[in-house]
Amino acid sequence: MKIMIHNKLNGEPLSPERIHTYLARIGMEPPSDLDLDYLTRLQLAHFTQVPYENLSIMAGEPTSLNREDLYRKIVEHHRGGVCSELNAIYNWLLESLGYDVISYSCRIIAQSDLIQWRSHRAMGVTMDGKTYLTDVGYNFEHARIPLLLEKDLVQFDGKCEYKLERDEFWGWLMWQKRPGCDWRMLLGFTEEPQIDLDFVPNMYYYDLNPNSRFNKYPKVSIYDEDYCYAIRDHQYYVERCGVEVSVTPITSEEQEKKLLEEVFHLYIGSE
Repeated sequence: MKIMIHNKLNGEPLSPERIHTYLARIGMEPPSDLDLDYLTRLQLAHFTQVPYENLSIMAGEPTSLNREDLYRKIVEHHRGGVCSELNAIYNWLLESLGYDVISYSCRIIAQSDLIQWRSHRAMGVTMDGKTYLTDVGYNFEHARIPLLLEKDLVQFDGKCEYKLERDEFWGWLMWQKRPGCDWRMLLGFTEEPQIDLDFVPNMYYYDLNPNSRFNKYPKVSIYDEDYCYAIRDHQYYVERCGVEVSVTPITSEEQEKKLLEEVFHLYIGSE
């Protein structure tokens, strides 16, 4: 009942017609069952069809978490967004389909910046008495499947291994092990339910704060079944299992525009 109340605080669900349009945007058919298999395919489809991108922020456009604005941008105009945008609209889709879902506020853990504020959004979906972490808004190699919230269970998504631990400070602590690498901390979060409004302050920080990492240079990424492709700090990365395969400097606007269109299917200014 508490989860249903929190979902209602987010607003009205998507209509059946808009659910169909959203699913078509990511190449998915309507579900026959709201089971783990469908959730797994839904998460991967989102990763491979909707890019992570901060191009609106770079253009000086205020970032909106209004659901109608997100639907127009991501579904109708075939754009992407940063984590708060992508996981906001994904949360909307999940609750509209009928999944038992809540959102969590998370701390990203970087080797260069261990303790950060709660800047990331992820979702917990409960079915058959078990809760699975699902997330489609990460700019680096991240879990491609929903992860069961179970302590110390090693889970493999086809590319990397993941495990979750309990910690006095972090709450849940997610670890990732890339092939040939050691375990590394990736994400920390607690299970207090969050609603869309809880993430609005993040967007002001992303857009305007001089210390924001989102308003300095383009950050774009998308997955396919084997690789993650990314533009970061004026360089084009091809990564497999989170490990760099190639890094190419981007030296002109024409080169960047070509990458955005051919790799990420982003035609900025054409809508």
